[in-house]
Amino acid sequence: MQSVIAAVFLLLASQAVSAQICQAPKSEQVFYLTSGMADFFVANDFDQGKILIVFKSDNGVGDHWSIVDIVSGITYINTVEKGCVYRQFTQEQNEIFYQCLPDDASLERSGDVDFYYMTRPEFTWLVGMKPVEGTEFYFRHFSRFYDENVVDKEITFGVTYKYSLGISDPTIFDKDLSVCVEAPLGQQSY
Repeated sequence: MQSVIAAVFLLLASQAVSAQICQAPKSEQVFYLTSGMADFFVANDFDQGKILIVFKSDNGVGDHWSIVDIVSGITYINTVEKGCVYRQFTQEQNEIFYQCLPDDASLERSGDVDFYYMTRPEFTWLVGMKPVEGTEFYFRHFSRFYDENVVDKEITFGVTYKYSLGISDPTIFDKDLSVCVEAPLGQQSY
């Protein structure tokens, strides 16, 4: 009987821990992509349900950007060459963008950075979460995606080297999404 109670307690405790691994409501960070040796800027505004990613930028300025609308499940992608397209993702695929890690994120390693692993349709994800000093929040220190449909498999590998709480310029999210067209079926959006 005691072993059953202990097992239930451990199960509930592990679920509670993963549910509490959350990012700050608003933050900015710059990732360094090791595969392309380039920066990308990320602004998280979970209060508005939006994430802005600007590729080849360390300050949020650039023509190659993506906005993830967590509320609608739509991701918008703009490039100079192709203009702006959007794609609807499933809730399960979008969970990686939520403020808190999904409940099924499994803790792989723990230390100064805690590493979590999860699988979604079309990819697997390993993310390293590091505590934000003086808060109950974490930030994504490390992120690696694997796409099972790609020969090389690894599609992104990045490490955060700049992080700040808050959004320095709230107008950074002001993009004209009305010009975006639906991406053709099967087109890779990233």
